Amino acid sequence: MRDALRNAGILFLSTVVSLGLAELAVRSFVSVRDVGPVFTTHDPVQGKRMKASFTAERITPEFTMRFTTNSLGFRGPEPEGIPRNPILFLGDSFTLGYGVSDGEEYPALVAAQLRRRHGAAAPPVVNAGIGNAGNGFWLKLLRREAATMRPRLVVMQVFENDFADNTNDGLFTLGPDGSLQELPVPGPGATRTLGALVQAIPGLSYSHVVGLLREVRAPRLGPAGEPASVTARQNGTDPGAQLTLRILEEAVSLCEQRGWKVLGLLVGLPGARRDAVAQVFARRKLPVVLIPAKSERPDLYYRIDGHWHARGHAFVADRVMEALPVPLVGAPAP
Repeated sequence: MRDALRNAGILFLSTVVSLGLAELAVRSFVSVRDVGPVFTTHDPVQGKRMKASFTAERITPEFTMRFTTNSLGFRGPEPEGIPRNPILFLGDSFTLGYGVSDGEEYPALVAAQLRRRHGAAAPPVVNAGIGNAGNGFWLKLLRREAATMRPRLVVMQVFENDFADNTNDGLFTLGPDGSLQELPVPGPGATRTLGALVQAIPGLSYSHVVGLLREVRAPRLGPAGEPASVTARQNGTDPGAQLTLRILEEAVSLCEQRGWKVLGLLVGLPGARRDAVAQVFARRKLPVVLIPAKSERPDLYYRIDGHWHARGHAFVADRVMEALPVPLVGAPAP
């Protein structure tokens, strides 16, 4: 027994020393794309959602981001109960505000401008953005939580990676007749389970070794730090495009049925896909804001990471403010 305990102690110490040396080596010689805990958790209804009442930092070669969610699982300050008749922002990591600290993301900047303009009458703002997620979770949120909030305006931000994410998320598919069919929500899987174990050990999520392993196992990343749909066809007729357009049509239709105004926000979509997505809104005479791609306005984006930096979010917030329907304040959804 004594020998077994001694051997176990030696193994433990050698493992700790090895991990420590590996951590020093990675910090000294390897540039890790991002370090810090994951922001999402598995959700049996939406597939995943943001962790509630969560605070963390993300560290990258270009920025350190301070990130906070409230008790409802949305980025932003703690609300006084469930927001009523808010402006609801739906989108991916661009809407979430990956790359900027709390208060610098464009939904927060829009909220600040509305408060300056309308004071206590300004509508609340809900940032429901989730990184690395397609548009399928929009439908689930619109059908459940949004029905309780009754938003006066829903801002739908669409990015190129949504076309691949909608297929990979496995939340919806197209039937033989082209109808949208909801699928059972996939389980958390081994990767999510392993990640939860890592998060449970204090400090381990900030390990550069863990960050490097996460980067190695992740799919090849596009300039926005999300899975890149490099093999997807750009002609707007591939299965990913058909599924995405059908989800968007359903989301817009649901909002119209419930009397919620809609604003489209299209971020750097290539020509054919941009036109196809814009038509979803144009057929219903809904306003659309086009945000230039990094190739068109590199001054709005981080050079390596590819998300908007603080000046980029300020630019987007101004474009959104210009496009807000009138009247907005004082005209909540019924």
